[in-house]
Amino acid sequence: MMAILVQTGLKKNIKVKFNDEDQAMLLLYFLPSSYKSFRETLIYGRDKLSFEDVKGHLLSKDKLNKEFGSDSKANR
Repeated sequence: MMAILVQTGLKKNIKVKFNDEDQAMLLLYFLPSSYKSFRETLIYGRDKLSFEDVKGHLLSKDKLNKEFGSDSKANR
């Protein structure tokens, strides 16, 4: 579980906790629009989503892009 501190205008910190699936969804939500099909595949392709799964898929995608180039026919 991830926790972050949020500063408010009232000079108070609020601790917000996110469970694993919420962390995964937040990570996917903040990806650039070029990741739209990647995001949809992960969200709609499984029953449960974990932060580690999303991170692993992102690292694999990045590695493939570096090896084969981001302008390969596979990305079109």
